[in-house]
Amino acid sequence: MRALSLSELRELLQGAAFAAWWAELTRAQADLRDAGARHRELLSQAELMELRSELVQRTAMDAFSDGGLAEEAAARAAAQAQALENRALTLVGHYEEQRFRTSDLWYRLGGSERSVEETADAAARKALEKQLQALQSEYAAEDRKRDALWAEVEGAWEASFEQSLLAHEHDDRSRRIRKEAERLFEEAEERKQRSRQLRGEADAAGRERAAAAERQAALLERAGRELGCAAGERFLYWRHAEDKRAAFAVALVDDPEGYNVPVRALSVYAVGPQRGTAFLEPAREGLARTVEAGDRRFEEYLLGPRAGVRRGEGGQGGTP
Repeated sequence: MRALSLSELRELLQGAAFAAWWAELTRAQADLRDAGARHRELLSQAELMELRSELVQRTAMDAFSDGGLAEEAAARAAAQAQALENRALTLVGHYEEQRFRTSDLWYRLGGSERSVEETADAAARKALEKQLQALQSEYAAEDRKRDALWAEVEGAWEASFEQSLLAHEHDDRSRRIRKEAERLFEEAEERKQRSRQLRGEADAAGRERAAAAERQAALLERAGRELGCAAGERFLYWRHAEDKRAAFAVALVDDPEGYNVPVRALSVYAVGPQRGTAFLEPAREGLARTVEAGDRRFEEYLLGPRAGVRRGEGGQGGTP
């Protein structure tokens, strides 16, 4: 690490060689920042897209399951409709048998009524009237049975029709759900492919970031070799020619809040070996502050009434 005076250091910083090196470094720093930001953003997008793919796939699986339930409901409704239709056909058979019995009684009832009308003998007429009443009662009972059977037939047909309609509706719902599930599966696969694509782009950005980091490291190593300094990622250091216990630190970045003073790139600061860049002071001509003085100022900076305010600056009773 070369020892330079402040004027020599400023002359070096204003030279063409340093300007060319600085231009290369700022490009490498910018590339490193951009590639790093792009890498983080692409990774974030890839993870988010992968999560969305999983959520959509889960929704598709739920929909597919719902479609199966709807399909089962359609099958049950169709089976119930068929069972009701079969019952209606059976009832129609019973109804026809009952209709034949009722019709037979009707014809017998008609014959009995004519016999009563045509009989002149009182005793015989009375016996025929008794038979007529019995036939009328029997006919009325069988006719009610016939009507009840037909009501059951119509009820079974109506219930079968309703179940058939519901079966078609469940079947339609099942088709729509399965179609939506297929669309969701396709969307999930598209998002998964997009996630893989984003991860590929993130890997490319990571390689660009690594290449920029290598360029930056090579430039810092070159600075140490050609400029005679100790090169860190944020500062270059030269020994103070007039004070062996101090050094100059040239900032390589802007950082308005990370240090005890706002740091600007290419500004020169004085540092000591005890604190280093933990406590920076703008460089000045002549001897630097002693290590002890620097330590006291550092402690005052940390322990003062407010962070960054020395004792005596903004408070009563302090030492100026």
